[in-house]
Amino acid sequence: MTTKRPRSRGRRAEFGTVTRLPSGRYRARYTLPDGSRHTAPKTFDSDRQARDYLTRVHAELLAGNALTVTPTQTPFGEYVRTYLEHAASRLRPRTLDLYQRTAALWLLRAVGITSRIDLTPLPLSALTPSLIRSWHTALLEHTRHDALAQRTRGASRRGGHPARLWARSIGLPVPATGRIPDGVLRAWTAAGTPDPTAGDDDNAGRTAAAGAYRLLRTVLAQAVHDGLLPSNPAHVKGAATAPHRERKPLAADDVERLAVAMPDRYRAAVRVAAWSGLRPGELFALRRSDVDTTAGTLTVTRTLVEVPGQPVAFGPPKSAAGRRTVNLPATIAAALADHLETHTAATDGALVFTTSSGKAVTASARSSLMRTARARIDRHDVTWHHLRHTGATLAAQAGATQAELQARIGHSTARAASIYQHAAADRDRALADRLDALLAPPADPDPQPTPPAEAAAATGTTTPNHLEAPTASSAAVARYSTRRGHLAALA
Repeated sequence: MTTKRPRSRGRRAEFGTVTRLPSGRYRARYTLPDGSRHTAPKTFDSDRQARDYLTRVHAELLAGNALTVTPTQTPFGEYVRTYLEHAASRLRPRTLDLYQRTAALWLLRAVGITSRIDLTPLPLSALTPSLIRSWHTALLEHTRHDALAQRTRGASRRGGHPARLWARSIGLPVPATGRIPDGVLRAWTAAGTPDPTAGDDDNAGRTAAAGAYRLLRTVLAQAVHDGLLPSNPAHVKGAATAPHRERKPLAADDVERLAVAMPDRYRAAVRVAAWSGLRPGELFALRRSDVDTTAGTLTVTRTLVEVPGQPVAFGPPKSAAGRRTVNLPATIAAALADHLETHTAATDGALVFTTSSGKAVTASARSSLMRTARARIDRHDVTWHHLRHTGATLAAQAGATQAELQARIGHSTARAASIYQHAAADRDRALADRLDALLAPPADPDPQPTPPAEAAAATGTTTPNHLEAPTASSAAVARYSTRRGHLAALA
C-alpha cells in the first residue's frame, strides 16, 4: 500500500513564499502593494532558484519598476479606442476626426503588403522598439502602395491612359476620350512608357505614414503616463516627418492673373488671401462685422470647421495666436470694399465670401474653383494654401521682421512662421548683384596718365626699368590686390 506524499507547506521568505510541489519542483508567489497576488511564470528546480527569483522581483519593485515585474496585458487596440474616447473632450472636432480615421486605417488593422503586422491584439507590454520598427517598415510599404494606386485612379479620372497624358504634356495631338491613336501609343512606348502621374514615387505615402506614426507615438506616450509602459518604444528616427515639395509662391502679377481667372464673386477672396496670409478656413469664415473698410483691416476670430458627415460649423482659430487683426494694403482693402457692396449681404453676421446661393464655401467647392482658375494661368501646383505662403513671402520681402511675420500670419512659434518665408530666385539674384558691387574696385575719377614708355618715345628718352609699363600678369595681380583690400575693409 502506497501513501500519498503530502505537499510541502510554503516557506515564507523575506518577500513572497516558496512552495515545494508534489512533482518536486518549487513555486514562487508574491503579493504587490495593491494587494494583488502573483505567481512566477515558471517553476524552479530548487528552493534556492525560487528564492533568487523573488529577490530579483523585490529589487525591481523597490526600484519602482513594477511594469518589469508585472507587464500590462491591456491589448493595444483596446487602449487606442479608450484613448480616442477620452480625447474627444479636449481635441478639436477636425483633429479628433483625423485621429479616428488615421487609427482606423493604420493602427487598428494589419499593415503591410509583402508581410503584414497587426498590433491590435498584442498587449502593450509586447510592443518593443524592434517590433515598432518592423511595423513602421510595413506601414511605409502599405501607404506607398495605396498612394500610387490612388494617384493612378486620379489620373484615370483626369485623362485616362498614361499615354494620353504623356502625349498632352509634350504637345502631341490626342483626343480627350476614346481610342488613343496607334502612332501616339508607338511614340509613348518608344519613349519608355513614361507615366506623368508618377511624380516622386520614393516619397509616395510618406505623409500618411508620418501621421500614423505620430498618432502611435502619442498613444504610447499616454500609456507611459498612465503607468502601463515603462518607456515609449516608438522612437524610429525620422518617422514622424515627411518630405514636402517646396511651395513656390506666386509673384504679385500671378496673383492678379489668378484672381481674374476666378468667377467674379471669388476674385476678392484670392486677392485677400494672397495679401493677408489668412488660412483658407479663416478667410471663408469672415463676416461683414470682421471687416473694417475704413481702417482697411480684417479681424480673425474663428475658422470654418468641416467634419465628414456633419454640417459645416465655425470654431475658434487654430491657436490663440490665430486671433488677430490684419492690415490690408489700400488697393486690396478697396477691392474688398467693392466685393462687400456687390456680393455680401448687408447684415453684420453675413459671410463675406459665399456661394451663389449664400452658403459657406466648403473645401471641396473652393478646390474645384482653384483647379479651373490655376489651369488658366498654367500654375497647376497652386492651392488656396499656396496663397497663404504667398502672403507670408510678400510680407517678408516688404521687410517684415520674424516677429511681425509671426503675428501677421497667426503662428504661435517663430519656427512655424519661418517655414513660410521663401526666397524667390529673382530676389536672390538681386542680392548677389548687390554683394558683387561690394567687391568691385572703386572708379578712378582721374584720367589715366600717359604710360612712361609712350612718353619716352615721344621725347626720344629711355625709360628706367622700374618705370616700365606693367605686364598683363602684373596688372591682374594689382586688380586682385585692390579687391583683396576691399574685402579686408569689409571684415
